[in-house]
This record gives sequence, structure tokens and C-alpha cells, in this order.
Amino acid sequence: MTAICARWNRDGADASETGRIFAPAARRYGRAQWHEWSDGAAFLGKCLYPLMPQDRLADPLEDTKPAGSSRWIIAADVRLTEREDLARQLSLDAGGLSDSALVAAALERWDEAAFERIYGVFAVIAWDRHGRRLIMARDALGERPLFYHVEGALCSAASMPDILLADPQVPRAPDPGQYRQFLRMNTFGPGCSALQAIRVVRPGHIVTVGTAGVEEKLWWKPDLTPLQLPEQADYEAALGSALEAAVAACLHRTAGKLGTHLSSGFDSTAIATTAARLLAAQGDSITAFVAAPRSGPGRTMAPRHIADESLLAARTAAMHSNMDLVRHVPRSGPLAALHRTRGLYPTPIANLCNLPWFEEINDLARDHGVSVLLHGLQGNTSISESGVWALRELARQRRFGTWLKIARGLVRGGWMRWRGVLFNTIEDRLPDRLWRWTMGASGQTVEDERAMSLLSPGAYTQTADAHRQAAIAAGEPEPDLDEHGRERGVTSLDFRLGALRTNGDGDMYKAMLAQWGLDLRDPTADRRLVELSLRIPVERLIWNGEPRAILRRILADRAPPEVLDNRQRGYQSADWAQSICEDRQAFIEEMERLELYEPTADFLDTARIRRLIDTLPAADSPEWDSDEAENSYRLACLRTISAASHMRHIARSNL
Repeated sequence: MTAICARWNRDGADASETGRIFAPAARRYGRAQWHEWSDGAAFLGKCLYPLMPQDRLADPLEDTKPAGSSRWIIAADVRLTEREDLARQLSLDAGGLSDSALVAAALERWDEAAFERIYGVFAVIAWDRHGRRLIMARDALGERPLFYHVEGALCSAASMPDILLADPQVPRAPDPGQYRQFLRMNTFGPGCSALQAIRVVRPGHIVTVGTAGVEEKLWWKPDLTPLQLPEQADYEAALGSALEAAVAACLHRTAGKLGTHLSSGFDSTAIATTAARLLAAQGDSITAFVAAPRSGPGRTMAPRHIADESLLAARTAAMHSNMDLVRHVPRSGPLAALHRTRGLYPTPIANLCNLPWFEEINDLARDHGVSVLLHGLQGNTSISESGVWALRELARQRRFGTWLKIARGLVRGGWMRWRGVLFNTIEDRLPDRLWRWTMGASGQTVEDERAMSLLSPGAYTQTADAHRQAAIAAGEPEPDLDEHGRERGVTSLDFRLGALRTNGDGDMYKAMLAQWGLDLRDPTADRRLVELSLRIPVERLIWNGEPRAILRRILADRAPPEVLDNRQRGYQSADWAQSICEDRQAFIEEMERLELYEPTADFLDTARIRRLIDTLPAADSPEWDSDEAENSYRLACLRTISAASHMRHIARSNL
């Protein structure tokens, strides 16, 4: 990763000096020499963090060609996954060119259409010397971050918001509306950041700033035509090949060891084991890291959850002689590093109870000499969708023969009973009262999402309306959610595309690179792999009634049966209640700050906050084992503490 930035004074004022104000903040994210270019009103800067061998080759910002010899000047934060293919299309030799130079050549050849041909992770700022405009673009899934500020004649852009805030002309006011979205279990609005004056370039989008204004358009438009192959084995071969290519593209680095997250789940198992096989052929190894809960009672909140995933992770690692497993039990609670994280990450942490083990694994990986850490955050949207959605979709399409084949397989295999099959077929069409009765009759908990939020009732409703309006304004499908989070009329493809349409996770990866020197890479977010996965018909994912049928076959020779046949879900931070009790006084103090800070108190249910403080269970209380405690303390309280602390930091409050 690398820090890039730009400034353009649209009134023609000189930017060569004012642009350099970004350099000190940019050096937090880049370790190599600072490069810059300016033609007066426009300024581009870059501080490189070399992660790939080609990163040390000449950068476009070092180009001293006279004005007019090339149209585009670019600052790029990029790691290409298909360098040779792009170079062939450009009739160039990739051997002597950096990834940034290839991107610059692509822009010269195809202008903005170049981004459709670029495979990899990237954030690009490009100055059009002929058209006098600044364009900003991000990769399809937002693995590299990019923020910008436009007000009056000033336009500036940078990898991270703290770089932009180095300019005193950029206001530092938090955006309460986005924090309310966060507290309603939503992501920030499309293109919105935690700051009112700073916007986010959305994944798969191009933002163009010209003298007349700002234009945003979508460049990533994947082919969603269902993939029709003769046999199920053909789907397995296609996905297996794409997975291997995606993992292989993440293994290249300049120095350091390779590491990976590993749990009991399919996503991390697929990544870790595929990497181990590829590295074994090269005589190389990989270190896998897994978190385990503290000793004591583990609250899984459901009988089908696993509190300690390290046991199954150990089984997986044992199958690969070149995979070392490091098991880690967190030493600190969720509030211990709050003062640092609120200044490190541009957005608040959603699952604060997971932060200790995640950051402590980063510590361990750095201490083990790891430079690249693999994970599978986007696996649910690409490789590991269960296929259960096929039941409702096949019924809607009146494909009853295929529906019956899958239904029988689910029942024969013990995955569901017939009533479960029927419920999953018609669940989204049931009236609310009947749905609630059916859930209760089957012994399932009816979750009220309001219980997971500390927003006041009025703010909760207003935030839902704002969420819908923001989606419509951004050209996204209007959410059709009820108070229980049910989405009606949604297909598997709709759901996965919706999960991909966020502001991306690149800002978190950038922060971790700065703090730990770790390049987090997600092969399950590989564009080729995602595009293929989205085209696989949903019934093929659950062929013959076997959930994740394709991925199970792919992993059959690299993961143990205990993982492949496991029907329980991992429950991260099963010791959450214990960690809150150990930080009891700090927890109470943070809760009390929610009432004291007026900007957050305005939209929070302060009466409920006070009640939760007064009724905080003792460490040995059985009340911690209830759904109410999980919703109130793990979800609502910790999420609100995370948001409020982050908001106070941006506002420079002394609370």
C-alpha cells in the first residue's frame, strides 16, 4: 500500500506549496521517498510503501516529460493481479514497469475505460492535462481507500482522511447522521465518511471533478448472466481454478513471511489451505493464526455455535506440513485500546469485542516476521454462499422438480427437516404475525433489531428513512426491511451485490499497514473470483441438497472431515461477557460518557443507557446467558461506545 494525494485550485491559484502540506501525514502510510508533480494549479503527491518487487521501479510521478507529451499524470496505490495480461494489451514489456506505470499507460490508451481492464486492487488519482479535470477511481470491491473534499474552488483528495485534515481549509466536523446509521446496524451512507466535509470514492466508481462540478459514475458492471455448464464437476473446476489464481496473486511480496487467519469456517479454511498447497510446491511455508476464548464460561448464545474454533483449526493445520498454527487467547478487553483505535481507523469498529484478538494477532504476526496476512472477509459474497436461497427462488420460478430434488437432499442429509425446508421456501412472503408465530413454534428467537441499538425510538425511525433516501439518491436498490431485518423479494444475487455495495474495507487495511506493517489481503475479494461466483446459478451451490456443494468438493483434499461436515457456526469472542466484567469500571465510565456528550445524547435513549448501567449483571450472574444480555451489552452498548468514542475524537472533545 501507498499514500497518494492531490490538490487542485480550480480558480487557478498555485497549489505547488499548499499541496506539500499533505506530505507529513502521508508518510505515516508510506516508507519510501516522497514524489510530487505540479503544473501550478494542480498538485499530485505520493509516498510509496513498497510491497511488491515492481514497486521499486520508476513511478509515473517521477516522469519529467514536457507538458503535452502525455495527457494523464497519475498517483496510484495499486497492486495488479494480472500484470502480464494488461501489458500484452498495451504491447508493453511488463518486466521494466511498475504497476503504477502500467496503469498510467492504460489511461493514456483507453482513458476512463481503462479501469474495466485493470484487475487488482487500486486507488487512482489522475490529472487530465488536456481537459483540466481531476478523476479518482477505486477497484471493484474497495480494497484500497480514497477520500476527497470539494468546496468552492478547492478540490483535494487523499488515501486517508487524516491526510486531508492536514489542510486547515478542510473542516473537521463529524457527521452525526452517519453515526446514527452505524448505530442502526447499517454501514455509512454511500460515499459518506465520518466527517461532513469529506466524501468517499465508492468501490467500483469514478469521481470526476471539473470546473463545472462533480460527477460520479459506476465503472464496475459485472456480467451477471447465469453461467451454464454441462456438469456440476465443471462448476467445481471453474471455481477451484479461480480460487487458486486469486490466492496465488496474493502470495507475491518484496520481503517477509506469509501469514493467514484460520478458524473453523469455510472461508479462512479455503484461503489458508490453498495457500499452503501453493507454497509447498515452492518449498515455502505459512503461519496460521487463530483466536481462542479465555478459560471460563463461553457464551455462544445458540446450541449450533462453536465457542473455541482453534480445535478445528488445529485439525486443518495438521493436514499441511508447511503450515504452523499459532493459537492466541486475548489478554485485554474491548475497551483497552479504545483510545488508540478511535484515532487509527477512519470509521468506528462495528464489533468492538473482536478487536482485542484481531489486533493482538496483528502483534503476533508482526513479531513472527509476517509482512502479508491473508484473510477471507468477502467469502460470504463469493465462494461460500450456502445456496439455501435456492428454495425460495426455485419456487418463485415454478421449477418444482429442481426444488424437490434439493429439498429431499436437505432432509436426507440431515441439514433440515421438512418444516425447515418449507419455511425457507416461503419465509419472506409470510405476513409478519404468521412469521413470528412460525419462528416461535420452531423454537427460534424472534430478534427485534431495535433491541440491538441504543438509538432513541424517534432517531431509530428517522435513521431508517434517511437510509432509504440515501440509497435511492445513490442509485442503489431501496432497502425493504422490517423491524426484524427481514428482506422481502430479495434473491441470493441481490443480497450478495448489496453486501458488496458498501464503502469498502480499504481504510481499515491501510490503517493496519501503518500501525503494524502488515499488508492484509483478501483473495475472496478478487474481482475475477467474485464475478465468477456471482454467475453460478444458486441451485448449483446447494446441488443435491448439500449446502456449499461446490466449495466442499474443492476443499475435500485439503481440509479435514471435521471441518467439512461441521454444522455449527463459529462464535467469535465467546468470552465477551467475561471481558466486559474484567473491564467493568471502564465500561461504566464509557457508558456514562454517552450521556455527558451532548451531540450523541441528542439521539440516544439515555433512559435505557442509565437502566443498563444500573442493572449491569455481576460477573457470575446467569443473566449473561440470555439473548437480552447479548443484544443489550455485546451489540448495543459496545457498538455505541465505539461510535461515540470515535465521534468525540473527531470533534476533539475532552470527554
